[in-house]
Amino acid sequence: MSHRAALSRRIQQFRFGAYSWLALLLGVLALGAEPAELVWSSVLVLPLIPALLAIAQRSLGATASDVENAATPSLIGLLGLPMLPTAAVLGALLTGTVAQLGWRCLPRSAGLAAAGWCAGSLLAPGISYSASTVVDGLCLAFMLLYTTPLCALGYEETMRMHRMRERLRTFSNELERQRDRLTRYVAAPVAARMNGHTNTMAPLQRRWLTVAFVDITDFTALTELLEPEDLTSLLDAFFATLSAAADRYGGSVHKFLGDGALISFGEVESSGRRGDAQACVAMLGQLETLVVALNKAARARIIPAVLAVRAGVASGYCSVGDFGAGRRLEYTMIGSAVNLASRLEGLASSGETWAAQSTRDLVGADLFDPLGTFVVKGVAEPVAAFRLRVTGSVDASQAAI
Repeated sequence: MSHRAALSRRIQQFRFGAYSWLALLLGVLALGAEPAELVWSSVLVLPLIPALLAIAQRSLGATASDVENAATPSLIGLLGLPMLPTAAVLGALLTGTVAQLGWRCLPRSAGLAAAGWCAGSLLAPGISYSASTVVDGLCLAFMLLYTTPLCALGYEETMRMHRMRERLRTFSNELERQRDRLTRYVAAPVAARMNGHTNTMAPLQRRWLTVAFVDITDFTALTELLEPEDLTSLLDAFFATLSAAADRYGGSVHKFLGDGALISFGEVESSGRRGDAQACVAMLGQLETLVVALNKAARARIIPAVLAVRAGVASGYCSVGDFGAGRRLEYTMIGSAVNLASRLEGLASSGETWAAQSTRDLVGADLFDPLGTFVVKGVAEPVAAFRLRVTGSVDASQAAI
């Protein structure tokens, strides 16, 4: 049984006990009431109230609590009960509402109870009751024995909800930490979808991108020269510096490729074809400066290594999205621009950045030296290649428009 069902069952038990007590109270009052017929009739009707509430709920479309909060005070007002029994019944009614529905429902319930009692009082036939210490004793005992455990039930439910909120807060914080950790392993678009709480495959999108491959030259020689700890430290510093540079110019590291990285511009946020190409070339123009700083830091740590990089860049339409099937997916991009940028990076020498004509035309010819045409694997026709002339000082604002 669910907690909500168990709570409703306990509330029903309290409600049954309240109506049983009210029937006993009316029976005692009827002994000294004038006329007593209406009081005795109410005693007979009380056991039927739960069924009548259900019928009223279905026919009126109101909740059982609202119907009860209006109907029971109407009966009390119609019978013209003395003050102490009236206070006991109304107090029990409102206490039960708070225990079941919370404090926010109290104003509404009190309003319905007041309206019902007033309506019943206006129709009351004027029944007189004899003073009875038994009735007073029953009312006081009821207030103590009914409201106290009901209030305890309400407090228990409040504390349960508080504990549940604390568990949910802890769980939410843990999910946030896990999400932050996962975003370090995936591309920015994947992280954005994770934040959107979707578990569906991202449909392929055909988008114009400027993509760059940046690679460490002679990495095999570095692996033979350096201890694994030093090599890991050098790679971490290189990737951290490269990621920071990409972020600074508005690009995103699509993925790390062992000793290199694929960086895209226009994948997450775009400044237009020309703006994305200019930003990418501006970032690549800073590679030499970044490498000099990394080598200086390595020498300070007595790491016997000289880091050098090369890059290739191209612009064009790419298909971006999730690839794979079943439970194993990978977010990646495919397209001629990606292949061409990779081939140009492979042709470049240490310290060089080669660009395709698509990127050169968007940025401007004054930043590049023509290298001629080359036969590139996977491309039917020879492609024109251009070498980025300015290194260490290229800025997006300097690119020709």
